[in-house]
Amino acid sequence: MAWLARLALLVVVIAVLIAMQTPDVLNGLNSNHCHSKLELQFIVSGFCLSPVVGQLLTGQLLEEKTVGGDFDFEHDGDIANDDYAQSSIYAVLYAMYKNAGNLTSPHGVKYQFTFNTWGFNVGDDSGSEHPYPEQDPERFGKAAYRGLVTQPPALEYIKTLKDKNLQIVEIGCGTAAGANLITREVHPTSEYLALDMQQAAIDTCNERHATSDNSGLTCQIVPNGVGRGNPIPKPDNSVDFAVISETHIADIRIGDIEKDIFKEIVRVLKPGGFFLWGNALPTRVWNDAEQYLPTLGFELASNINHTHGAIVARDLDAPRVDSAIAEMLGQYPIMKLPYFGDRCNLVSERLIANFYRHPATALYKKMTTGYDSYMHQAWRLKK
Repeated sequence: MAWLARLALLVVVIAVLIAMQTPDVLNGLNSNHCHSKLELQFIVSGFCLSPVVGQLLTGQLLEEKTVGGDFDFEHDGDIANDDYAQSSIYAVLYAMYKNAGNLTSPHGVKYQFTFNTWGFNVGDDSGSEHPYPEQDPERFGKAAYRGLVTQPPALEYIKTLKDKNLQIVEIGCGTAAGANLITREVHPTSEYLALDMQQAAIDTCNERHATSDNSGLTCQIVPNGVGRGNPIPKPDNSVDFAVISETHIADIRIGDIEKDIFKEIVRVLKPGGFFLWGNALPTRVWNDAEQYLPTLGFELASNINHTHGAIVARDLDAPRVDSAIAEMLGQYPIMKLPYFGDRCNLVSERLIANFYRHPATALYKKMTTGYDSYMHQAWRLKK
């Protein structure tokens, strides 16, 4: 039996070395690098074998309590913004989405996890009046993007254009699945520049969406994101629509970074052009925006509350999200390791589910209480 003891010791040593050499998932990953499948295996394994998993479960690692309810990580995935770096955690999430390959929806439909938006339901709660069929795994995200860029004032603006090539820029496009929908179906003559700070997301866009048969779409990384001294790569007064949809912008407050972004939007928009903003944010942030944006020359032309539809969408979409998370995490052998795997699977599932506003998570509950509101707004830049 001595060889078993030596084998166990070897496993422990290897585990410790992996954990020590792996960057911190919450704060240590570089958004300018797209992590490969092999790199992801080491990153996820190191995370699972590190003390971080236990610290998240016990709350030791969480320095800040999120506001808006009495939450804890183990039960509802509660994690405050100050407890992680946006660039790091999304670097691993977008790499996981990119490398997951084809997933299978509960309806048996094969799809890729590129439309990773929350979205909302349209019509009655059964979804019978929804513009996309129930079998479409991405129907709620598609409804959100379609609804955002077809708000009535935006459609009226398009009618006035002499140049039919609508100029659109999106800040925080993710994989640009929404941009792909718009350039292929909604506004097919548009010229769309999709920007994001995540290399994995932009790589996914260029591989799957900004292809030779979709010449209107261009995807480009902005290292560290727009703002922070990084401009939107467009000339002054050249854009008809500036889009922000379900991004990590103003998710707590309108701070200095957000003000930089809004000023960049003002710079690139044509007079009379629109800032189209859709997201689930704290209701107080929407109230603050209605005070701040007019100081930059904007006027609110459309304001639609989709919170109820967003809650219904999360409820209806729950089986697909459960299946997607299980499929993605099942690709990592570390998740099958006794003790470490079970704990890591729970923590990883809670992290992903909360970011997805999955039922029973903190971000979902904030919508049900009205602390967060899912809004679509169209802000016209005054001439």
